[in-house]
Amino acid sequence: MKPASPYVAAFICAWLMVGGSPSAAPAAEPAAPAGKAAGAAKSSQEEEKSEFYVSLFMQGSQPLNRPVRLQDDPYTNTDVQGGLGGGLKVGLFPAFAGRMVGLEAEVSGQDGKVDAPARTTGGVTRSANFRLQSINAMANLLLRYPGDTIQPYIGIGAGLSGGFARDLNLQHSSVGVIRENAADGAFAYQFIGGVRANVSERVFLFTEYKYFVANYQWESEFADGSHGPSFTMNYRAHILSGGLGFRF
Repeated sequence: MKPASPYVAAFICAWLMVGGSPSAAPAAEPAAPAGKAAGAAKSSQEEEKSEFYVSLFMQGSQPLNRPVRLQDDPYTNTDVQGGLGGGLKVGLFPAFAGRMVGLEAEVSGQDGKVDAPARTTGGVTRSANFRLQSINAMANLLLRYPGDTIQPYIGIGAGLSGGFARDLNLQHSSVGVIRENAADGAFAYQFIGGVRANVSERVFLFTEYKYFVANYQWESEFADGSHGPSFTMNYRAHILSGGLGFRF
């Protein structure tokens, strides 16, 4: 029998090496770029992390014209004027609440003025004039939309307001003249609505509206140092503020 052609032998060897050999394992898919993986991990960590922040703000107030009352006798022409102020806030939005519900501690102060020009009604002449300053320490509960850049929020707050009647000139024809300063600490509460704009990873700007309520009752003194009658004011004010904050 004639030996097989060398060409046939070469063909068989080639088939065994290429076509007949076990299939090579499929090539592994290229690994994700290291930068993208690191970025995804960082984003996940930031979402799970609680947010702590400190902010400073300026504010202006527009009070409602609620009457001063001396021994429950109202000064019906009372004009309550607003003023400027500012404050500091420290807040926390915990991770377990999805950073949607937060707690905030707020300290603020503001200035104002109360004026009731002399008026005679029922045979009694009344007038009042004094500066009304307040220092407020409030605890706020906030609910916000967790946007990446713009975050609107609403909230409520409660705390203590120190109301100071300065440069007091309170006159009542049947009681007398009260010229001494007076101070009172009163329970206060407020309703809040605002919006935050995140300008960088750590810095944000915000503006907010507050409706603030405190009922002051001052114990007065006459010019000779003797105790005088109490006078009151149910203070209500619209407050608009804006400021700068830092996240940690």
